[in-house]
Amino acid sequence: MPEFHVCSPEPLQGFIVALFEAVGADRDVAKEVGHHLVNANLSGHDSHGVVRVPQYFDQIAQGALIPTARPEIIRSTAVTALVDASRGLGHFATAFAMEWAMQRAAQQGLAAASIRHASHIGRLGEYTERAGTRGFIAILTVGVGGPGVGGMVLLGSRQRFLGANPWSIAVPAAGRPPMVFDGSSSAVAEGKVRVARSKGLPLPEGAIVDAEGRATTNPEDFYAGGGLLPMGGSVAGHKGYGLAMASMLLGALAMIDDPNPLLWASSALDVPDQRGRAGGVFLLIIDPQQFGDATAYRALVTEAMAAAKRAPCAPGVDEILIPGEPEVKMRERRTREGIAIPATTWKELCVLAERFAVALPERR
Repeated sequence: MPEFHVCSPEPLQGFIVALFEAVGADRDVAKEVGHHLVNANLSGHDSHGVVRVPQYFDQIAQGALIPTARPEIIRSTAVTALVDASRGLGHFATAFAMEWAMQRAAQQGLAAASIRHASHIGRLGEYTERAGTRGFIAILTVGVGGPGVGGMVLLGSRQRFLGANPWSIAVPAAGRPPMVFDGSSSAVAEGKVRVARSKGLPLPEGAIVDAEGRATTNPEDFYAGGGLLPMGGSVAGHKGYGLAMASMLLGALAMIDDPNPLLWASSALDVPDQRGRAGGVFLLIIDPQQFGDATAYRALVTEAMAAAKRAPCAPGVDEILIPGEPEVKMRERRTREGIAIPATTWKELCVLAERFAVALPERR
């Protein structure tokens, strides 16, 4: 069996859309998920691409994810909204909230939204890049935490207490793609561990610990009760730890007056004691026009990025890259060459294809 199967983006996306429609998702919901996952692969973030499909279908089978659910705004003002994802597909709920916030920010200057009861929302840079392309500044984070929650250990502890709790920020520019930062608060995201395990590769040192809190590079140790380390490791782990805690507590805005606190995360569904647990999605959209000439601002951003790219390269480095540029370059390459899917993931997709009578995409 080949180590990888290579698929063209469009057939692969169509396959994913058909799978989610087969379990009851509305077409617009399924299309958002299919686009998101394939675009993650195209952008070079395989950890948030089609490798996640089997995970989502496991959650559907467990009742933790409801593919037929649609998000709704349950509380709003001119500039704020509380969105209930109703345990539906988080990609669609987040895109829904981002679209609402961009429309309101265009009218009011800024807008914020909080999302409760969302499943995994995927790659954060997907959403902020959309906003940056439309001329907005966007800040997005998703955070969870509490005893036994997530995959990241507390600084100085071996107990899992935090999710990877990523942050993404996009800033619009003139005549070029926006600056897009997207990164987890942990040394590596759990999806990177998942990919390393599927490929049989070790992790970098300082990424995870085993169940006893000892440093390890074996991905299997994480799934045997180990944990992710905060970004910064032993030298500056307080930075990743602080960002993760802030993400969790901003996400907790979604939990205020929540009548169904057990539903805030699928990992909490069977846990009777919810004390100390918190989490949710938070996003903020800003219209630069409210601070002055938006065209001038975008030009300023472009000039700053051009200056950064003119900086002298260190030995062995060919080009200074702006946050977001690696994804743009990788999308251009993988659109031409196709998306490589590990054989282990392909085998899982074959099982789903047979179960739901959906034709597999062509591969090479």
